[in-house]
Amino acid sequence: MDKHKLLVILGPTATGKTDLALSLAKKFSGELISADSRQVYKGLDIGTGKLPGREVEVKRGDGFWEMDGTKVWMYDVVNPKQQFTVKDYVLQAGKIVEDVIKRGRLPIVVGGTGFYVKGLLEGFASLDIPMDENLRGELQKLSLKELQQKLQSLSPTKWASLNQSDKKNPRRILRSIEIIYTYPYRKTNKKLKIKSKKWNMLKIGLTAPRPVLYERIDLRLLSRIQQGLIEEGENLHEKGLSLQRMKELGLEYGMMADLLSGVLSNEQFTTQLQTKIHQYAKRQMTWFQKEPDIHWFDITTLTYHEKVENLVDSWYYPGDDKKD
Repeated sequence: MDKHKLLVILGPTATGKTDLALSLAKKFSGELISADSRQVYKGLDIGTGKLPGREVEVKRGDGFWEMDGTKVWMYDVVNPKQQFTVKDYVLQAGKIVEDVIKRGRLPIVVGGTGFYVKGLLEGFASLDIPMDENLRGELQKLSLKELQQKLQSLSPTKWASLNQSDKKNPRRILRSIEIIYTYPYRKTNKKLKIKSKKWNMLKIGLTAPRPVLYERIDLRLLSRIQQGLIEEGENLHEKGLSLQRMKELGLEYGMMADLLSGVLSNEQFTTQLQTKIHQYAKRQMTWFQKEPDIHWFDITTLTYHEKVENLVDSWYYPGDDKKD
């Protein structure tokens, strides 16, 4: 059996990726590696959905959680007051993947942050360009429209190369501007090298009809509010996480900054956040649909879990290759 296998489970939010991954990890002796841009932060638990949709026993370690005996890496890696870049993620997660493989277990990458998944699996030409704190501080003061205009002025070619989702993503535009300012004549065909990229990968994508997905998002948000989402935000702020930093963390925490500052009422917080997460899920699907070699499964199909398990089984134990 090929010892360098890597299972990837991806898709939009609220499709049950972590639940599926934990189930497969039990069957195939696996360990999870989260590919989520915010689950790396300590204390951002309810809002980022670190817990699966079912009751599990949780033990917290250094940079990982253990759920019912299965390790989930890249949880609680850094203080939320600090910046954690995609380069930081790729370097740390890449080492964990290799360590899991060396220990004879199956690494299962689970995520909804397509940028992180792609960076880990393929690398990016711009990963080795450092972040310019001063420039970034100035750019963060600009509106989305102003960022769009600036990038179009600096590099019409770069602007034209972005898809519609990235053109509406201020962080993507900001990073593109930052790279152009830092290295205006740099040829960006060099990939960040990660030790051993010769992984035999199987990519599983989870999806659902949009009305079903939106309903799942809405119900999950209400459940998280009942679990203490708002109290989590209040606690983070009391411990020194600024409202500005919460805004930078986006989605639930960005909206909580407006709630805590009195800009939004509780009702407005819920309804507007539902809309924002719908839009985020749509952007996720746009990103993932560009990725090659994904085996898609509709989670509304009753037998989807069994079909996924059979596919993984035939990939992990090909031919007559059986478990030890």
